[in-house]
Amino acid sequence: MNELETSEIEEALQSLGFTKNDSKVLLTLCQYKILSPADIAKHSGVDRARVYDSLNRLIDKGFIQKEPIKRGANYQVIPIDRIFKVIREQYKQRIEDTLVLEKIIGELEITKEETEPRVWAINSRSKIRKKIKELINSAKERIFFILTPDLLMNELGGYEWVLKELWNKKFSSDIQLVIALKYNEILKEEIKKLLKVSVTIHSIEGENVIPFGLLISDNQFLLTTLDQVKEAPEYTSGLWLEDGMPKQIIGYEHLFRYFITSQCKLIQLTAKKTPFTK
Repeated sequence: MNELETSEIEEALQSLGFTKNDSKVLLTLCQYKILSPADIAKHSGVDRARVYDSLNRLIDKGFIQKEPIKRGANYQVIPIDRIFKVIREQYKQRIEDTLVLEKIIGELEITKEETEPRVWAINSRSKIRKKIKELINSAKERIFFILTPDLLMNELGGYEWVLKELWNKKFSSDIQLVIALKYNEILKEEIKKLLKVSVTIHSIEGENVIPFGLLISDNQFLLTTLDQVKEAPEYTSGLWLEDGMPKQIIGYEHLFRYFITSQCKLIQLTAKKTPFTK
C-alpha cells in the first residue's frame, strides 16, 4: 500500500467520524494486527502520548482490544467486518433519528397565520403593466379583471396589448375570463373578438372616474388605486398578493362581483348589425 493510498483511506475514515489520529492508529493496527503503543507510534507517525488517547477512544468504540496484562500490553484490532457492521448500524440509527427529528421539529413550526403569503406594494406604470401580463399568463383557472381607463387610452400606450393578452389567454385555454371596462366605439372590434371566444364582458356605466382596478388571477390579485385625476387618470400604485390563500382572496372576489353587478351592464353579441345591447 503506497503513501497516497494510505492517505486516501485515512481521509475516508475521517469522513466516517474518526479523528485524524484515530484513523492513523486504526489503519496501522489493521495492517500489523498486534502492536505495542511504541510500535503504533513508530508506524503511524502519531506522537506516542496521542497514541494512548486514540487507543482509549477506539477501545470505547469496541474497535480494538487490549491484552489483559498490567504492563507492556499490546493492542489488536477486531475483525474488519465487525467494525464496519457497527459503523453501518450507527448510520442506520442516525437516519432513523433524522426522520424522528424532522417530524418533531416540523410540529414545532410557528402557526401558519405567521407564514401566510404577504401583500406587497407595487408602484409605477411599467411595473404594474408587467405584473398584469405575468398574472394573465400564469392563470390556469380564472381571471377577473376590472380594467382601469389608463390601460385603454392611446395617450398611455393604447389598449391593444392588454386586450390581445386576454384574447390569447382565452383562445388557448378554457379559463374563466370575466372583465369590466369603460366601453367606447374605438374598442368595438376588439370587444367583438373577445365575445366570440366567450370572454364575459361588462361595460362600466356612468361618468365617474373609476377609483380602482382589480385583477384576480387564480390565487393572486393585483389592486391598483387612482393616484390623481388629469386628462389621463393615473393608477401607478397598488397592492399585489402572490400565492394567496382562499381567505385572502375572498374579500376581493366580493368587491369584484359587487362592482360588476352594481356599476356595470353585461355586453352581449346580438343578431342585429349593432353588436351590443345596452
